[in-house]
Amino acid sequence: MRRILLPVMLLGSILSACAGSTPSTSTAPAIPSQPSAIPSPTLVLNEKAPALLAETDLDTQTGTAYSLDWSPDGETLAVASGVEIILLSSDLEETLAILKPSSGALTATWSSDQKKFATVVGFRNSTISIWDWDPSTFTLTLAQEISAGSDQYGASWSPDGKLLATLANDRKSTIQIWDKSTWEMLHKFDLPYENPRRALNWSADSKTLFDAGELDGQLVVFGLNVANGEVQDLATLPLEQVFAVGISPDVEKFAVADEQGKVRIFDVASGDLLMEFQSVSQPVGLAWNPNGTSLAILGYKTALQLWKVVR
Repeated sequence: MRRILLPVMLLGSILSACAGSTPSTSTAPAIPSQPSAIPSPTLVLNEKAPALLAETDLDTQTGTAYSLDWSPDGETLAVASGVEIILLSSDLEETLAILKPSSGALTATWSSDQKKFATVVGFRNSTISIWDWDPSTFTLTLAQEISAGSDQYGASWSPDGKLLATLANDRKSTIQIWDKSTWEMLHKFDLPYENPRRALNWSADSKTLFDAGELDGQLVVFGLNVANGEVQDLATLPLEQVFAVGISPDVEKFAVADEQGKVRIFDVASGDLLMEFQSVSQPVGLAWNPNGTSLAILGYKTALQLWKVVR
């Protein structure tokens, strides 16, 4: 069942809320109670302005990058280029490892205990690969391959480690939920939103999955209850404003970036525009650090920035 809130510019919202071994090569919350419609976003003066903490330009085999994911402890950032997975320190100053899974990686996501990765490859590849991760030797070992039935474009491990969410279509918001204990598919949700932004951000309690997609000529940021399939909309924005999107771990804020790299951060409950700043062009991923104080922004042409966004 899907419930759509009032069609204003922004909406506050409530959401109740591996067997073979093929080694790879490497080089060394509580959500606001009741939605409230507001007439238009209001820019609120910051107590602290956003600050650029670090930036780097990644050297990838493809010359491009596609996704990024923080380790659950917030100490490592994983960037997937399609071929390799680059692991960087949290300050972006050190490349810790360059992992080359045999199948490549369009998306790589950490398990909650940081002992495994899940990867997907995208176009014409329906396999989800589960890898054992050995930080002492910087190697991945293939533990499990799952045939998902359709091409896989995104993946995100739930905070409690029990579920894996994947995006099973690049044009439609088709989301699959997998049981980590059996690797059986628990649910498949075919949502009405087109051209999903591949965000797949979980709430801290592992009950709600967030993403964004297009509906009726606008971009909708939505939350999916993974138990019963109920969907609620957090915000509706003009399409040109949302090339990438990311929800903070506490679901109190969400960030959007347009194709030119202008980033806007909104408060979920009130819809207020908290801050805006210029980042990398063609952003393909926005990833909040687990403590919610910084935002990593990845550009398609491998530019990577880290911003402090605490108010």
